[in-house]
Amino acid sequence: MYVDETGSDVDTTDTADAGQDELTVEVGGDEYEVTENYDYDQDGENDSAVVQTEDGYMAFHDTDGDGTADTMVELDADGNVTGAAEYDEASGEWTAADPNSVEAPSGGGADDAGTDTTTGDDPTQTTETTTDTGSGEGMTVDTAEGEMEVGPAQYDSDGDGTNDTAVVTDEQGNTYAFVDTDADGEADEAVVIEADGDVTVAQHTAEDEWTTVETGHINADGSYTSDSASDAAWQG
Repeated sequence: MYVDETGSDVDTTDTADAGQDELTVEVGGDEYEVTENYDYDQDGENDSAVVQTEDGYMAFHDTDGDGTADTMVELDADGNVTGAAEYDEASGEWTAADPNSVEAPSGGGADDAGTDTTTGDDPTQTTETTTDTGSGEGMTVDTAEGEMEVGPAQYDSDGDGTNDTAVVTDEQGNTYAFVDTDADGEADEAVVIEADGDVTVAQHTAEDEWTTVETGHINADGSYTSDSASDAAWQG
């Protein structure tokens, strides 16, 4: 799964001075971070994250400004709308919806996240919520070639207020989310989302060794399907 930058019929060119916030997409109980790269309402601020799939594109939107995608529009390779889905927070599932009824994004999308517009007795006052970003030191990943630096943790995957996850994308469009579960600066878990939507979840089980604990794939509607659990060793 990757953001298209090839100049196809779906124009994802960044708007000048547009917001570049990360948008959280929840799939099958897991959270993935994508960058808002498209200004849907043409107000000068990016409010949508367009992700390329095998059949076209998925455009994720944060319509309520909480930083999490709640609607998705599916498009073919020519940019024609072919479907839509809405995220149900109660069930944690994406459900099919009529593209004409899905709420369109507006404003800054995830740029608006973290602002409480009803502070105290004065509804005109706003305060910014903050998240502990940890020590800010870079996270390392143990591989067969030695330790690899992946930068500081940028995202809070377990909701405890401390960032524990670093996300990187390679030139092939594969996305890697490394999680430091014990806050020692070394990655303990990894989620690999390949450009074609295949997903691999692995845990660091020994020196230079990662063990695959689950495999799956991202469906065309944005939902996640687990294919199997495995104890096969993945050499980093």
